[in-house]
Amino acid sequence: MPRKPKMVLENGISSPTAYAEEIQRRATPDMVDRAIRTGHCDLAFQPIVRSATPDKPAYYEGLIRIFDDSKRVIPARDFIHEVEDTEVGRLIDVKALAKTIQTLRQVPGLVLAVNTSARSIGYAPWTDKLYRTLRKEPDVVKRMVIEISETSVMQLPEIVSRFINDLEPKGVQFSLDQFGAGLSSLTYLRDIPFQTLKLDGKFVLEVSSNAKNQQIVQGTSALARCLGMHVIAEKVENNADMRWLQQAGISAMQGFLFGIPTFNPKWTDT
Repeated sequence: MPRKPKMVLENGISSPTAYAEEIQRRATPDMVDRAIRTGHCDLAFQPIVRSATPDKPAYYEGLIRIFDDSKRVIPARDFIHEVEDTEVGRLIDVKALAKTIQTLRQVPGLVLAVNTSARSIGYAPWTDKLYRTLRKEPDVVKRMVIEISETSVMQLPEIVSRFINDLEPKGVQFSLDQFGAGLSSLTYLRDIPFQTLKLDGKFVLEVSSNAKNQQIVQGTSALARCLGMHVIAEKVENNADMRWLQQAGISAMQGFLFGIPTFNPKWTDT
């Protein structure tokens, strides 16, 4: 008996499930845009610990979370690549910065990291918000760590360099995020004065048993120390990896072992 031809729904998509997923994927950027403009977003906080005292947070990273119409979190993986180079991506960074500043005002003494794209450094609403707060409330901005991913820095290295060289003397802290995720360039480490380097989690997962990851972590850590930088290991998920990183001299760690991102961090319990 000859096989029945597959029904092609659209653009070669033959599975109803795949078709539904494709429709959802196309709709997600508009949903994210609407959520940001209507304020349907918030920060989730994940602790970063010093390796010497992993039982208590040194500071936190604020991670922007965006909600759909039913108030469920839209996973970042479902939209970030669609919007990161668009106006929506800039609006996300503005909202994350505003919520970070608001949190720092509310919690004296808190240090909080916020992510931004290198493209937002040249986006007037974002830079105006940062510089205006720095002029009026310098203590707030000095308790902020601005994280810029390596792949983002690669797109606009001159702009990032000028920006950091302008603000670093004013006490603003900067971290090179996800180092190793892209085509790492030693030029960024030499010429751009980041205070910390966050090692991409793919080199940290199972580091206690993976010899290649161990060599990468040790080499990166040694290089960073020579340049006066601290290293933070991301995605630390078990005690064996934590102990190995401690012995390797890693400055600080972040990962599910120390706490998942939460909308109700420990300081809200007091």
